[in-house]
Amino acid sequence: MVKQSDFYKLIEELCIEKNIKMKSISYDYITELEKDGKIKHIVGTSLELNSSSSFKIASDKFATYAVLNESNIPTIKYNMIFNPKTRSAYENDDIKKAKKLFSEYKGQVILKANNSAEGKDVYLIKSEDELESKILKLFSENKDTLSVCPYYNIDVEYRVVFLDGECLFCYKKHKPYIIGDGNKTLKELININKIYDYLDLGYVPKEGEKLEISWKHNLSQGAIPDICINESKKQEVYNLAIRAGKALGITFACIDISETIDGELLVMEINSNVCMNKFVGLVENGREIEKSIFSKAIDKMF
Repeated sequence: MVKQSDFYKLIEELCIEKNIKMKSISYDYITELEKDGKIKHIVGTSLELNSSSSFKIASDKFATYAVLNESNIPTIKYNMIFNPKTRSAYENDDIKKAKKLFSEYKGQVILKANNSAEGKDVYLIKSEDELESKILKLFSENKDTLSVCPYYNIDVEYRVVFLDGECLFCYKKHKPYIIGDGNKTLKELININKIYDYLDLGYVPKEGEKLEISWKHNLSQGAIPDICINESKKQEVYNLAIRAGKALGITFACIDISETIDGELLVMEINSNVCMNKFVGLVENGREIEKSIFSKAIDKMF
């Protein structure tokens, strides 16, 4: 990992406290930790905890869905479509298949690359022409597989940090929003460097009017973290996360769970790489929370 990064400094601090020798190799891409004759590695920001199979499954959204679905775990529905250039052995007019799903899901779907992260390569689709256009765009960028999902009216998302069968921490994410002042336009009120082509940026919200400016719950795209969660709800979320983590056989991960406006909890995805850099900068005591989590994870490595 890059030595100047906040994550590297955190790991370095923990290693000093735990009397672990630490050195960077492979142009700083790999960090080697040594304690009591044992050597472990951190590759990028990924700790040596997960098996190769669980890591690969969690890195593919459809594969994650397939495993969870086999275990009868409530999860968002994914439907695979294949790139004819890179997956010709599987592809069978998948654009036609995608359009059929679009119709079945009442003209509103989510299209995403199966290896997408931070809300990138994820689209809310509302027309067949847009669906075909976005599929061809992603295929031209050499995305091997995509998923078409029904649109769920999601109220909040929960991110659970999971370690060896236990939930260490949880926070929820609210969609980004603005509060109108009666004078400024949406364009003036939105301070995120992003194109909102689905909004009327010239609209002037009334004073006190609350407007959600994105349907996504990604912190990197302006979503708002919230650590205040009702204890009974948190236990529901934890129970589902534990079932999902065990079904995948994963040791250390972030498990994302969506709650619809009807109160239904569904696993959205499992992230095999635990990353908290955005969270740390948005929440009071964020670094202390991150340090506590990675302290336990490093102990687990040894």
